[in-house]
Amino acid sequence: MTETTNVFTYGSLMFPVVWDRVAQGRYQSSEASVHGFQRLRIRGEHYPALIVNPNAGSLTGRVYFDVSASDIARLDHFETSDYARVAIAVTVAGKAMAADAYLTLKADALEPVEWSPETFERDGLKAFLATYAATNAPPK
Repeated sequence: MTETTNVFTYGSLMFPVVWDRVAQGRYQSSEASVHGFQRLRIRGEHYPALIVNPNAGSLTGRVYFDVSASDIARLDHFETSDYARVAIAVTVAGKAMAADAYLTLKADALEPVEWSPETFERDGLKAFLATYAATNAPPK
């Protein structure tokens, strides 16, 4: 049996155009939420970082189910050494489950401002695809 992992995404990877540049497999996904985490802007970047914040409320993202080990390796490459993949609890349709998420290792680069998916889609997605995603997406 091949080992798979659920992956919680909270930033650029919530957008299919980004996910599809990184992952090769096709996966079921669903909106999901987490508690005790905060999604902040990174100074000078379009993408966010996730940090632990016990006082934070609910944060919405997307969980991809049963991601293959080869695609996990591709996601690790994309996220770079600036992030650590850790197991967290997510809630999907009222049901708690485990998923991996990428937490920042560069807290000093964060701005004290919540990252907005809507602002990213409107103002940053195109530039992100031409810069970070072009540089860090693993070769197909």
